[in-house]
Amino acid sequence: MRQVAEVLELRGYSLVITPPFELVETVERGLGGDPRETLRFVDPETGEVSVFRPDLTVQVARLVATSLRDRPPPHRLYYEGHVLRARRGRARRQRQIAQIGAECIGIGGAVGDAEIIETASRALEEVGLDHRVELAVVPLVRALSSELAPDVRARVTEALGRKDRKAVETALADAHAPRPIARGLADLEGLTGGAEVIARARAVLGPLAARHLDDLEALLDALSARGLSQRIQIDLGEVRGFEYYTGPSFSLLAEGPGEPLGGGGRYDDLLERFGAPMPASGFAIDLDHLARAHERQHPEASFAERPRVCVRGENAASILDALRAHSVPAAWFPGTRDEAIAYAREWGLDAVIERVGDRATILWQERAEACSVGEIPERVRARKAAPHAEDGR
Repeated sequence: MRQVAEVLELRGYSLVITPPFELVETVERGLGGDPRETLRFVDPETGEVSVFRPDLTVQVARLVATSLRDRPPPHRLYYEGHVLRARRGRARRQRQIAQIGAECIGIGGAVGDAEIIETASRALEEVGLDHRVELAVVPLVRALSSELAPDVRARVTEALGRKDRKAVETALADAHAPRPIARGLADLEGLTGGAEVIARARAVLGPLAARHLDDLEALLDALSARGLSQRIQIDLGEVRGFEYYTGPSFSLLAEGPGEPLGGGGRYDDLLERFGAPMPASGFAIDLDHLARAHERQHPEASFAERPRVCVRGENAASILDALRAHSVPAAWFPGTRDEAIAYAREWGLDAVIERVGDRATILWQERAEACSVGEIPERVRARKAAPHAEDGR
């Protein structure tokens, strides 16, 4: 989370903190959706119905439309926190998701989309992940299916979500959908790949899709200019966020969790619902999925770039001050050497440091290293820096 936050701050995004609870009307105004997917309670003091926040973007939108209304756009904001969603199905267990995300509010079109996608990709790059960015355009699917009855459109989008062309064709045949629409929707399932997908889509989908494909092409050009073209894939049959996104959306993919690390897209309608119409795009990363992907790609590595140590013995305070001045986390331990070693092992610390006079011993897990007191900070920092030099990062 710290590494992702550093990328966001370096790109001009400011941290906002939102409450874990939200009034139900705020969430419903922003998201709509199935009430069974939220965890609700009645405030015992006011009698108002509230929810544990199922989403942080809606809270950021409310914040921009109220407390930050007098600030000039663009609003570049980021957040971190947990969302809670009711898990549907037999288990009906709650699901708590740790997220970090960002919203760019006030910049429209391909420029805003490219900024938010690049920011998300650079954050994963900073964590050390090989990854892909998969683009979708759900407004295109909405346009192709706009003439279908609601129940038919629901069947079609559900089948598209499963990548089940046969089920798409069956639903459209049952509804006697016009042939051009039926063909276009059925062909979406196969419109995946690189930039060449756009030319294929123009040939298959015709003028109804032209504006959406123009937008996607402009976004690809902007991403290419930012050096991201090798990471980009396209899936025009993707329907995640079908009722929410108003422009291109994207998923962040990497091996490990078996699900996207996160995703986002353009949602220009949301701010208008809170009385402050502005274009907006954003993303969120699931930190548990991010950790699993990192573990898969770097099984011997740790997210903790800095070593962590404990110090015992005489005049420990001066060593602690020196380590902290060099940004090394360090804490005092009051017990014996054996107790300190056991403590470090149980808490995953890198070393125990002892001082006797002007000399010190650094007890790494596999060996002991003697040095002068003044050398301690550099010896500890060098120990953690070595793996990065070896693997070329």
